Order: sequence, then structure tokens, then C-alpha cells
Amino acid sequence: MKIGQQQLWFLNFLLIALGAGIWLASVFPLPWYWWGSGLIGLLMIAGIFLWKSSVKAGVVFVLLFLALGGMRFTAADFLAADDISRYAGDEVRVAGTLQEAPRRIEDDDGGVKLRYTVAAEQLVTRDGAQSVSGSLYIYTHLTAGQAEPEARIGDQLLALGTIKKIHGYQNPGRIDTVRAARARGLTAQLSAGKSGVQVTPQNRLQFGRRMEAIRAHYLSGMSAVMPAADAAAIFAMLFGGYDGIRPELLEAFTTTGIVHILSVSGSHITLLAGTLAWLGGLLRLRRGVTAVLVVLAILAYGALAGGVPPVIRSGIMGILTFLALVWEREKDARRILTLTGLLMLLISPLLFFDISFQLSFAATAGLLYIAPALRPLFRQLPVFVSGALSITLGAQLAVLPLLAWYFHVVSLSSLLANLLAVPIVEFMIVLGLAGGIVALGLPILAKLIFVSDSLLLGLVYELTRLMARLPGSQVYLPVMGAGVSAVYYSGLVFLLQPAARKTLFFAWCQQRRRLLAAAVLAGLLLGGWQMLQPKELAVHFIDVGQGDAALVLTPHGRAVMIDCGGTRDNAFDIGGRVDVPYLLHYGVQKLDYIFLTHVHEDHAAGAGGILKKLPVTAIVTGNEGRSAYVKSMALSAAEASRTQFLSAWPGQHIELDGVMFDVLYAPTALSSGKGRTGNEVSNVIRVRYGQASFLFTGDLVSEQEQTLLRQVDPHSTVLKVGHHGSRTSTSAEFLQAVAPQWAVISVGADNRFGHPHPETLRELRQQQVRTYRTDENGAVVFYTDGKSLRVKTYAAR
Repeated sequence: MKIGQQQLWFLNFLLIALGAGIWLASVFPLPWYWWGSGLIGLLMIAGIFLWKSSVKAGVVFVLLFLALGGMRFTAADFLAADDISRYAGDEVRVAGTLQEAPRRIEDDDGGVKLRYTVAAEQLVTRDGAQSVSGSLYIYTHLTAGQAEPEARIGDQLLALGTIKKIHGYQNPGRIDTVRAARARGLTAQLSAGKSGVQVTPQNRLQFGRRMEAIRAHYLSGMSAVMPAADAAAIFAMLFGGYDGIRPELLEAFTTTGIVHILSVSGSHITLLAGTLAWLGGLLRLRRGVTAVLVVLAILAYGALAGGVPPVIRSGIMGILTFLALVWEREKDARRILTLTGLLMLLISPLLFFDISFQLSFAATAGLLYIAPALRPLFRQLPVFVSGALSITLGAQLAVLPLLAWYFHVVSLSSLLANLLAVPIVEFMIVLGLAGGIVALGLPILAKLIFVSDSLLLGLVYELTRLMARLPGSQVYLPVMGAGVSAVYYSGLVFLLQPAARKTLFFAWCQQRRRLLAAAVLAGLLLGGWQMLQPKELAVHFIDVGQGDAALVLTPHGRAVMIDCGGTRDNAFDIGGRVDVPYLLHYGVQKLDYIFLTHVHEDHAAGAGGILKKLPVTAIVTGNEGRSAYVKSMALSAAEASRTQFLSAWPGQHIELDGVMFDVLYAPTALSSGKGRTGNEVSNVIRVRYGQASFLFTGDLVSEQEQTLLRQVDPHSTVLKVGHHGSRTSTSAEFLQAVAPQWAVISVGADNRFGHPHPETLRELRQQQVRTYRTDENGAVVFYTDGKSLRVKTYAAR
């Protein structure tokens, strides 16, 4: 093995060890001094082996980086004593400096929602004023016609509200929004409510303010000559972001696998460097002069794009790779990738959990390692086509386990999109950047450039929509566990090895054929034993925030949902963005039934998002009327006509795979009156499998609980606590009649209703019911063979 190859292998092992240490520290939190002690001990051992010139020093260095990863994560995850998040739950007045331009989202009713990113400096509580550290999001909502405060980067903001920790949906396969925020120093949030924010102009962060002014110059120039949605999309292509983009365009880009175009990535840096290198050649500039111009342009562009971690990472990679090309050291690109990964994780270990870091690093590795090996397979095709195919396939193969975990689909149309749409988009990016520069001296010409960009965007939109509608444009991708992913990547590494190394590996296997045969036999026996185990029913209580949603998977894979969650203001598509990813994560591509206990949006609205993406045989509803459910789910007339609605009735019985779904209570719609909330008409459904049973009561109130007790025996093993733990439900008498061993409260973190109520929690404790909460435990899953029952939670308390 050559020295260069050994160095690359060694660096890659160090990177893997660093990442493993970060992951281990996140799963098994230990005090920093444990990791530090291990680091010092390994350093001493490594020094001894180096002095003896022992090859074992390499192994020790790998272990050293494992300990270093653990220590770096522990340090990065530590919260200062004065961090703003330590005041979670307190009503405070907080003052700080605005770090980014406000993010604004317009409502359908003309209102505006604003999000400010603020570095906290001081807060005032009942105990007085004190200095704080850390950053937070401050949210405020302006009604139609209400003046929006003028706030610029560096200004001081003052807001009154309750400090809350940042909280995401704690379900498997979700992007870890909490750690992504922590990587940026954000640890808390505050809703300013009606009081809004007070802005005091300050002369701070002048560099950031100038960068924002340049971005505003680009956006205003484009908005003057094209529709706002087009300007938002082209602005996103130039500088990243999704604000204001038409959902149809975003969906088309996502389906065709080119949505990364809307985030500043390595492809943007490469395009910028390539364009300037071409210009340098055209103007016959010296190689060194061109290199300086490219480096300065990348630095300027990175600052314009906000200087966020993905931009910094891409910029470092772009600069180092371009310099390697200038110095004719193309083969060093792989080392540059590994060294960049080591540097980024050492500086910010929380990036290890960032989806952008994971995808861009894996995709770049695919371009450097896999694409060159694939190119000979397409040598009969034109160079442009063979290059595009090998690059696309190389990147797709490298990120496949990540796509399976986060998105559950792979885009086959991405091959076509990269051939037809991406070159046009790249030309648009070059035109757009040039247009902003030209506008400084030739505004008329700049307008023509921006208009051309808008027309090209229309062409790209139609192309991607056409490709997205092609049969098989997206293919379902089952989730790969850690073991399968390790085998997959090991297989890729093996296939990329030269023939001589493969021969050595086969010779090694031949020498140990008996041991390997025993291992294969043991694996087959274990697999056979698992196949002979009785199939289980799985009941999932999904974390949908302040709402109810449960998935029932029968022993042979039939799927039923009981409520689907949703938000009352329909600002976030719970069905499409939480429920559907959860279903796909567990291999559910079709639902046999959806049972909706009642029409309230936090139970029923999510069904609309599911219907838009997955087939559903029928929806079993309460008795509030079909039109009320169509409205709650925000279905169009065409979508509603394609959906089978069935009204539940007491005694209704459905059996799937030996699992019984029984409607115990289905009241008729009550006339509206004083004190009526709509919760009174909640259906009650019991799911039974063998000796195990699960009771779902929706938001049924105590009065109707008494009516139910007079009609049926509700005894069940597991109780989904009514109305998110409100004291208006789950009365002591009802709880005694159900006599559950376990209870689940589906509730949003820090919700404004105060759910679950202390009285409900006290009653559950008094009756010794083991209770889980989706705000604390995340998704809660019960598995049963009809006799015994076990529980798994996604998040720890």
C-alpha cells in the first residue's frame, strides 16, 4: 500500500472515530473529565508507541479521536449558568441584539408573522434585571393593517413574554431541529403576543447590516420586474432560503431531487469558481491572479449568503479544492474533504447531527469516490451525458441511507432533471448574480437580465413539473437501520477497491472460511428464530404537538390511524409534514382506515395532508356532518369527492388481521349552546388484540364519560388520556372503570392551555397508572402479541 493511500485511509478512520465519539457522548452522557482523562491517557500511550515506531500508534490515535469527539460534544452541549434557556417557564422582559433580518410570513387574512433571531443580553424578572447569554427566537404576529416595526441587523429588541425551550417533533426520522438550533447558539424562544417588540436603532454589526443591504438590493431589483413568487425563488437560488416560494415549485423541485438548488451548497461555490476561472482564462490573467480573485469571490459570496455553517463548509471546500487544482494537486481533493470534515466537527461537533452537513458531506464523497468509478460504465455516451449520469448516481448512492432515514423516497427523475433542468438553473444563478452587479451602473440592462431569469424560471418549473409527473419519478425507500447502513457502506467501499486489494481480501476470507461459515450459519439461525416469533400488534402514539394522532399496525402490516393531529390555524401541515413521514418511516404506504374521534382541527386536520399523499380506503368520522370534516381537513371539492366518509355508530365493529376495532360510543351532534365546545361529541374507540386493549376517547368530557359508563364496560390495558390531560376529562370514576395499566397523554410542549392539568396527573399517580407524555417522551410505541406488552419511547425524559 502506498504512503498516500495509507494517509487517506488513516484520515478517514480518524473522521469516523471523531463522529463515533460525538454520537456516543450524545447517547451516553458522561462528565467532560471522563472524556478528558481518556484523552490524556491515550495521548501518553500514543507517544510511547510513536517513540517505539510501533504501528499500534495508528490504532491509539483512532481511539484518541473517539475520546476527542466525546469531549468536544460534551463541551458544545454544555449550557452556561446564565443561558437564556435556563429561564424557561418564566415571564420576562428580554433585551438583545438582532442577529439576522426578520423572517416574515404573510397570512391568508393579510396578517404577518415575524420571527426575530436575537442575541440575548439582559432580562427582567420578578427578581430584577440580570445579564444573560445565548440566543433566542422572538415571534410576533401583526394583524392586517398593523404597522410593521422597522428592524435592522444590529438594532436592540425588547420583548415581553414567557421563555420556552426550542422543541421539535420527537419522532424517528425527523430532522433534529433542536440540535440544529443549538449549533447556531439558539436555545430558547419567546412569543411576544399582542405587545409586539420595541426596536431601538443601534450602530452595531455593521458588516452584517451591509450584507443584508446587498441582499435587499438584489431582492428589490428582482421584485420590481417579476412576480413576488418568482423573485423569492430566484433569490433562494442565489442566497438560500424558502420564504415566499410557491409550494408547487417547491414540490416539483423536491420530487425531481433538485431542491438542494434552493440552499447554498458546494454546487454554488463550484459554479462561482468555475465561472470566474473561465473569465480569468478569457482575459488571460495569470493563474495566481485568477486564484486570488476566486478566493475573494467565494469569501464575499459566503458572507452574502449569511455565513451559516453549510455556506462556511462549502466555501472552505471550494477554496481548498480550487487551490489544489491551481497547484495541480487534483488528487488531494479527497484529503481536503476529510480534513474539512475533521475541522468542521472539531469546531462545531453539533454539526454531526445536522442534515445539511450529513447530506452535503456524503454527496461530495460520492462525487470524489463513486462517480469516477461509474464513469467508465457510460463511456459509450456523450461526455456531457456520461459525466452528469456518473455524478448524479455517485451522489445518490452515497446519500441513500440518509434519504431512506429522513425522506423515505429516492428520486429517479433526478437523473433527467440534472441533465435538463440543472444546467438552466446554473445559468440563472450566474445571470442573477451578474444582474445585481450590473444594476449598480446599468439599471435598464439589469432589469432585462432579471426578466430573463424570470422567464427561465417558468421554463424550469414546467420542466420539473413534467418530470415529477412521470411514472416512477419517486420510488419508496425503506428505512435502513444502523446495521444495514454499515453493511451498505462497507459494500460500497469494497466495490471501489482495486482488483489487487479485492484479491487479498478473498485470500484472507479463504484462510478463515470455517469461522466465516460459522458466522453465516449463526446469522441464518438467528434470522430463522426471529421469523418464527409470533407477530405483534404495534400501537404508535405520534408526537404531533398539541393534538392527537395514533397509528395501529396489525401483525401482518395493515395500517389504521386514529386521529391525525393538526393545528387550529392551519399554519403548518401536520398531516403532510409529520404524519406522512412517520408512516413512510414504518413502511406504511396505504391506510385501510382513518378513525376521527371528532372534527376539531387538532384531531382531524392532519387527515387532509395524508389524503393528498397516501391512499386511504375510508375515513370513519363522528356525527358532526361530512361538510364539517371536509372544511377541517381543508379538502377541495375534487379531493372530497374521491374520499369515502363513513359515520361511526355505537357497536360498529371492524376486524383486520385478528385486531378488533370497536366503536363504544358515537353520540349524535349536539346542538350548540352555552358551554358547548364540540368535545362532547367525541367518538370512543377501543382496539383489542388478544388480552391487550387500547382505549381512545378523543376529547370526551366528564359528562359524556358518565353516559358511556352507563352503556358499556370501558376496561382497557392502555388509555389515551382524554383532551390532552385536561381536568374536564378523565374523571376519577371513569379512570377507575377503565383501570388501565398504562396511559398516554398526547400533548404539545409548553402549550398555552396548561395541559396536562395537575389534577389529572395526580389522579393517574394515585391509581398507579404508568403514564407517558409525547411532549416528554416523544413518540410512544406499544408492542403486544396479545398476551404480554412492552413499551418503547423515542425520547428520554
